[in-house]
Amino acid sequence: MKKLILSIAAIAALISSGYAQCTPDPQFTVGGIYPDSATGLATAYVGVAYDEVITNVVPADTVIDLGFGPTIVPFVDVTLDNVTGLPPNFTYSCNPSNCVFPGNSSGCVNIYSTVNPAASDIGVYPLIIDVTATVSVPVLGNQSQPTVVDYYFIEIVDQGASGIGSYNSESFELKTIFPNPVVDNSRIQFISGKSQQVTFTVMNVLGKTILNKNISANRGVNELTISSENFTNGIYLYSIAAEGKISTKRMIVKK
Repeated sequence: MKKLILSIAAIAALISSGYAQCTPDPQFTVGGIYPDSATGLATAYVGVAYDEVITNVVPADTVIDLGFGPTIVPFVDVTLDNVTGLPPNFTYSCNPSNCVFPGNSSGCVNIYSTVNPAASDIGVYPLIIDVTATVSVPVLGNQSQPTVVDYYFIEIVDQGASGIGSYNSESFELKTIFPNPVVDNSRIQFISGKSQQVTFTVMNVLGKTILNKNISANRGVNELTISSENFTNGIYLYSIAAEGKISTKRMIVKK
């Protein structure tokens, strides 16, 4: 039998987990995840507990390809197998508590911090979410399809937002350097929606290029380190550029 092809609604139903006894938002009835990847989750702050609920609606059925055309089959359940990549002291739990969400039902996930995020936790954390969808196929019985969802991330920012974001093939985003000012070494992260060659540049306030190098970026979150020993004290602009896109931010070097 050909590999099961899940509908868009089925894929959306794959992401779920929950904290204690979280309650699904009753306003959502169509199969999917709410808030969706475009909306993202509520913000949080360094020093403040993070606690966010995701509502998961598993549809009654989906469409698969059995080799002779699309066939509607009922969902048995969708299981959240694992979530990796969470920031330090972050975890999740499900409602239902076993993280198995029956077809034609609503559940929820709570992603939360067991210890308040600290300045040392600042950064971008790509999430890998492993799920398994099981459908009931005529004659063949229950059939399961594992799926990996890898386009979400949690970002923790000092005095700013900490939430789950997402990226797609068009994403190209430069994150704030940390720590800033740069005293010794600082970390720069950026998100690329695809594997590509990226130019990283640092200029002084007069527009003179101080550093320029090509980077083979991977799809997702990329990271590089800046050392203050390569710069004199002052204000600089750093940027990434690829395929006509550019993203620029400011950094301060103070040795």
